[in-house]
Amino acid sequence: MKSEAFLRNLIVFKGKKIGVIGGSQGLGSWFVKHFRYRGLDTKFTSLDETTEFNSNIELVEAVDIVVLAVPIQAMTSTLEEIYPHLSGKFLIEICSVKKFIVDKFLELKQAYPEVDLSYYSIHPMFGPRIKNLTGHAFLFNYIYKEQIEFTQSLKEFLLEDYAVIHDIDYLEHDKLMGLVQGLNHFNLFVSARTLHDFHDNIEMIKAVSSPAYRIFLVFFTRYVLSNAELYADIQMYNEYVTEVLKTFRKEVDNLLDLIENKDRTGFVSYVDEMKPYFEDNASDISTSTQLIYQLGNILEPKK
Repeated sequence: MKSEAFLRNLIVFKGKKIGVIGGSQGLGSWFVKHFRYRGLDTKFTSLDETTEFNSNIELVEAVDIVVLAVPIQAMTSTLEEIYPHLSGKFLIEICSVKKFIVDKFLELKQAYPEVDLSYYSIHPMFGPRIKNLTGHAFLFNYIYKEQIEFTQSLKEFLLEDYAVIHDIDYLEHDKLMGLVQGLNHFNLFVSARTLHDFHDNIEMIKAVSSPAYRIFLVFFTRYVLSNAELYADIQMYNEYVTEVLKTFRKEVDNLLDLIENKDRTGFVSYVDEMKPYFEDNASDISTSTQLIYQLGNILEPKK
């Protein structure tokens, strides 16, 4: 039985038409399917033959809610294209990097003061492979001309699917993503490249790896076989990433020096100095143990 909140949200959303720009691939495609599964009137445009409108402007003029879900490198040009036609619309932009697209919005707002819209800059922290929203986060980063009823309805609509919501300023978002996305992606790709260059038999590496080490290989494979253009854009459009990676490079050099000099005491001190930072996160040890156990069961040869 649906909750009163969900039924109320359906009343808010059912009467509105949703248009997803960039709706045939990636996260845009996921949202088209999800909205339609929820019974919402949803259309989309794309650059391929599946597009349901001849242009983005035609789509914008036909809907009430516009979801901007194009690749990062196409965000500003697409926003510039549709902005003059957004009066009376809700614009939801789901870019992974925020400062450059919010800056473009503010620039267009100055150039077109007659355009009256509500703008929501949101970052869904997941990719198109997920099956449901349970436990996945939506970061609300910037809102212009907020309509409280719409905001509450949108958030409750997502919470009904057990998503997690955080309100984080768009500048703070990019600083955090420099670590959460920029550093992690960089580390994964450099480690995967090292594996690629150092040993040509991945099956042998798998064969001698325990589940704890296989976790790394699982994620190397997942990211390397994904869309490299997305990760390139995340690295290059977020201005905080290079600052993080310069720190990373410095720490690589520091630790490598200790190893090359066989400074065992220095190595131990290097690790021990970080322990207070991670102590409050100690519960993740048991979480990792469970994940390793589960992966071991998945990898166990079938009899």
